[in-house]
Amino acid sequence: MSEASVDPDKRMSSLYYVGLQPDQSNIEAAIDSDGVLSAVTDGYDVLSVPITNAHFRSGISRISQPVSDPAIVPPVAPPIYSDVNFAPNTTYAQHIFGMAAQWIELDSPDPRIAAVSAQVLKHELSFAYFCGLSYVIVPGPTRRNNVALYAESLNAALAAVPHINVIVHLAMAETGIEEPSGSDVQAPVDAMSIWDIWNSIRTICDYSSRLSVGLQVPAKLPPQTVVSRWFAEPITVLFISAKIFLSNPKGYPVLSKAHQYLLFKYMKMKPYTILQDVREATQIRTSSKLPSKQDEKAYLIYIRHLHTILPAPTAVEKFGRGYQDYLQNPLQPLADNLESGTYEVFEKDPVKYAQYEKALFQALSDRGTSPNDQPLVVAVVGAGRGPLVGCALRASDKAKVPIFVYAVEKNPNAYTYLLQRKELEWQNNVEVVFADMRNWNPVRKIDVMVSELLGSFGDNELSPECLDGAQRVLKSTGIMIPQSYTSHFIPAMSPKIFSTIKSQNREDIVNTPYVVMLQAVDLLAMEIKQAWEFRHPSPYLGANSKSSAVTHERRYDGLRMDDSVSNDHNNRHVKARFSVENRGIMHGFVGYFESVLYGDVELSTRPDTINKKSKDLVSWFPIWFPISSPLYVPDDSEIEISIWRKTDNRKVWYEWSIETFVLVPGPRLGSNDGDPMPPESSARSNGSSTKRVRLGCSKLHNPGGKYSSMSL
Repeated sequence: MSEASVDPDKRMSSLYYVGLQPDQSNIEAAIDSDGVLSAVTDGYDVLSVPITNAHFRSGISRISQPVSDPAIVPPVAPPIYSDVNFAPNTTYAQHIFGMAAQWIELDSPDPRIAAVSAQVLKHELSFAYFCGLSYVIVPGPTRRNNVALYAESLNAALAAVPHINVIVHLAMAETGIEEPSGSDVQAPVDAMSIWDIWNSIRTICDYSSRLSVGLQVPAKLPPQTVVSRWFAEPITVLFISAKIFLSNPKGYPVLSKAHQYLLFKYMKMKPYTILQDVREATQIRTSSKLPSKQDEKAYLIYIRHLHTILPAPTAVEKFGRGYQDYLQNPLQPLADNLESGTYEVFEKDPVKYAQYEKALFQALSDRGTSPNDQPLVVAVVGAGRGPLVGCALRASDKAKVPIFVYAVEKNPNAYTYLLQRKELEWQNNVEVVFADMRNWNPVRKIDVMVSELLGSFGDNELSPECLDGAQRVLKSTGIMIPQSYTSHFIPAMSPKIFSTIKSQNREDIVNTPYVVMLQAVDLLAMEIKQAWEFRHPSPYLGANSKSSAVTHERRYDGLRMDDSVSNDHNNRHVKARFSVENRGIMHGFVGYFESVLYGDVELSTRPDTINKKSKDLVSWFPIWFPISSPLYVPDDSEIEISIWRKTDNRKVWYEWSIETFVLVPGPRLGSNDGDPMPPESSARSNGSSTKRVRLGCSKLHNPGGKYSSMSL
């Protein structure tokens, strides 16, 4: 059967997995081979079932009784056949998520109980691995003040049993206590406290790739900040109790709109959804002690239905499918000759080229016909396979302004392709030139120069240096497209990206910016800030100046390059202060760019302005600047990011460092540990003064371009 002949709703639903956690009263029937296969036949993909049973617990209870010397820890024997709920069976092992005993207390203040619990967990993980299971669900800590002990025991179990994946079952947030008045308003709670516990666990476990979260979806959802925070974490399972479902007018179970939106958001990560309390909820809903199997399946049917009505992915999500949170080195089209496939990928972005064509139309319309009726001279520098040449010719037709186009390209293979397009499509309206734009000397000066050299951070593909070199052939009244571009950035948290970088254990990786289609990320600050700007024509150079580069000759693919003067005017430095309302972990910062192509025609990759300026733009993913060690930032804190763009006239590179501060009540006195607040931020709403206390800082990343740079 071809894919096209499959019902699209069924195909979409098959991308997501739904499981069932059987009620304890039905556990024995549910977990034999017939029960597992029956559940799969009913439409479930997995069952989450306890590894050991009550018989095993009774034996543990006997040996863990208090003794005179609590330091004496009895050895726990591995479970035997009568102690476990299932045996090895390759037929259904893939359909089982093991559940560690819910009664173990890894964080018990009683060292004897904690030690026995740790032994039990190791035995259960070992048996699950023996049976071929991939995942085991472990109950989260029961105490906030002993998380380190819990995490140490978990880490030891992971080390003792390789290859098994552990899912820590946690609430999404504190539930709070309802006010005595009976109102629906909850008493104040610490919305981030459960996330704080998880962060301690995974940090102590050194960001183990085999450790993830099983998140319990509550009846009352926490604030959006908590929802977004968990979205950045490695969620393997969403647990949903059937008790939180509502009944629609026909009596069928449904979720509230808020819960639907939460599931739609989290389903982008494709976690397992495991339903709980199905029989009990069905008994209540149907007022029957023995509800039918079809009544119980109503919850499964509804979750499957949600899978089929997921909001359509955005253009960016479609374009980046399969590349979410995947690190890619930024392109270096100046140093490298790109392959045809790379050009082709970016030519599929209709928004970018529509904006370029609109900018060219406005520029040609403003420029008007030449006084001597000669065509205006347009130069497409870095022409690639020629998409901007086509834009220029179409804009010329619309504006009714005749043009002659130079298509300048230094990639010999792309040059050959351009010659073919000239012969077949453009004929005498276009001259194809094999040259580096910085060393090109045309017969005629240029009226309009257009390029697509922008990178994910605006200038990271050396657009300033390239266009500086080409500016000398521009008429004194000439136009350059783009006219300007700005770089923007914001601190962010991404455990997935940090774990990927950490697993490589290489110094160069943590000192290199990467292009990333971000998904599992949480932006920590309240606003994105601008770093710097470049304008074209460059105000630092005359229209007929020589290129900004090095003071010696060199050769590139046989092209002689004679560059002069310094590139220092393209150096940049900024230090930006970001306010952080809710605590988190900083793993790096995200870079975006905005560009004014011409007049009011703009491009943007900033998530807060992209829809206004260039909706559905897909050509650029954000850029990620990693830091070597995560930095914890508490509530009401500040992050200062310092970033430099530097050059030694042979290469260009970025350097960056981070400082963190906490805001505390106190006099605005300067000290070695704190900075006085600026006047506009020096007082809280109650009028008390506030000072900044320094928490920590990162090292300087990529000093001198030692690890990553862009070659001139």
